[in-house]
Amino acid sequence: MKKKPSIGDREEKAPCHSRRGGGFLRITAGIHRSRRLQVPNLPGLRPAQDRVRAAVFSALGALVPEARALDLFAGTGAYGIEALSRGAQSALFIEQDSRTSEALRENLASLDYSFPVLSSPVENWIPGAAPASFDLIFLDPPYDQTGAELSNWKVTQGLHRLLAPGGRIIWEHHPSSKWSPQEPLVDVWHREYGRSSVTFLAAPDAR
Repeated sequence: MKKKPSIGDREEKAPCHSRRGGGFLRITAGIHRSRRLQVPNLPGLRPAQDRVRAAVFSALGALVPEARALDLFAGTGAYGIEALSRGAQSALFIEQDSRTSEALRENLASLDYSFPVLSSPVENWIPGAAPASFDLIFLDPPYDQTGAELSNWKVTQGLHRLLAPGGRIIWEHHPSSKWSPQEPLVDVWHREYGRSSVTFLAAPDAR
């Protein structure tokens, strides 16, 4: 009998910045398990796949309950809403595109959540944010960003300031994307799932 491929072995369609959304995503666990999230049919929208999110939250484990979550480049809000379903105490969503942010607000309302969605460029919002405000920061920028572009972003330059002690930055990216995080951030976990990769970043004392 042919062995069923594992999460890391199975192939999926190649993610790209021009890929359209459309359809639905599923919340994988928690109080809203199996509830569906709307994915608007818009260019550039590449929501995190169900199986990748499930693996990410399995790795985060006990860090999720009571966490304060920040979902950057939030899109449909899949990461932040999954965190809330699994016991996070709050979530803040940053999504620049007005049509996408409206769909995100509808997803939150369908689950009786009223957490804020800010329609702002991420790099404009970060400098004014309070330090050490978040335990989990989900970073899912467009896949067509090169490592050099990421390193030069104001986003990555100020991100560590927002992370609470013991927190994690969860960065989803294409396997070919390389980013050398600024001190004091270090890589503490990395996995590849087909053509998606996920890296956890933290302060050295949180390893």
